[in-house]
Amino acid sequence: MGLRILSEQERQKKIDDKYSAIIAQLNGVSKKFISSNAPSLEDINLEVYQEDFLSILGSSGCGKTTLLKMMCGLIKPTSGKINWPTSNFQNSVENPANLSFVFQEPNLLPWMNVYDNIKLPLKIYKENSYKADEEIYDIINLVGLKGFEEYYPRQLSGGMSMRVSIARALVTQPKVLLMDEPFSALDETRRFDLSQEILKIKKQKKLTVIYVTHSIYESVFLSNRIYVMQSNPGKVFEEFDFSNQEKLENYRFTPQFFEQTKIVSDSLKRAQNDQ
Repeated sequence: MGLRILSEQERQKKIDDKYSAIIAQLNGVSKKFISSNAPSLEDINLEVYQEDFLSILGSSGCGKTTLLKMMCGLIKPTSGKINWPTSNFQNSVENPANLSFVFQEPNLLPWMNVYDNIKLPLKIYKENSYKADEEIYDIINLVGLKGFEEYYPRQLSGGMSMRVSIARALVTQPKVLLMDEPFSALDETRRFDLSQEILKIKKQKKLTVIYVTHSIYESVFLSNRIYVMQSNPGKVFEEFDFSNQEKLENYRFTPQFFEQTKIVSDSLKRAQNDQ
């Protein structure tokens, strides 16, 4: 079975059937900033299931980044409820953090080399140094940074800098990775290479990924579920589900990929026309 649009009835049935697999749920979430006359987001209802690769797709200004920041507690919603049954947002041995955030820009500290930039979260958590070293080298190998440990940010390409940012997010052993258009500044080749790396890392680490993008191609290639957003105010327009579809390595070059990309593209156009 391939791509399909979920109706509200199908969405509710999936919630009932897979309730134990829900790791995050948003009910009626809205956000209005004090400086704005209108809400940025209104009545957002969505679910995140264990080991999802969930993309939030929409045009610039539809509130995608605001939604992602609300989901991890960086911004509080004006109304509605965000529930993370598996997280208490505390960083300690007893309650390890299970969320990590990858921003649009790598935001590396220029006076630190690659190794120390990756180690920074563990220093903040005051983790045992020997254990930290083991974890860092494991992550360095995982993201393809072996041999670059002593490099400084000024010596790295955009793609390599983003690898460091991803490694820094993974070093705390999160269960959920939130990514805010991390490849938007990269050229197409590096973007595709890193997309494939993320899929491999997700599979190896059994991660749940929540991914914000305005790229239709990227969302279709990476995701098993997509929420298409509309603007003014930001709302969920349609939900697409690929969960029963196996995406092989050459999926990006198949007629099915282009057909499904067109379906999602048409949905995004309808969302923009429906504002």
